[in-house]
Amino acid sequence: MNRSEGISYPFVDGAWAKLRDAIAAAFEARSRALAIRELQRLSNRTLRDIGLERADISHAVHKGRLPWS
Repeated sequence: MNRSEGISYPFVDGAWAKLRDAIAAAFEARSRALAIRELQRLSNRTLRDIGLERADISHAVHKGRLPWS
């Protein structure tokens, strides 16, 4: 909405909302990729100590839980 004129531009508002959502999704994807990379660097023993198997890392990061929980 143009504050000075009181005019609304729904197309522009919608475009900004989509851009904002796309940027948020990109940041989320980057954050998950970094978390996976850091967990992949840990030894198998350390992963077991925190309750993870190497094969479960991606699922745990993307879903926020282990496959069996």
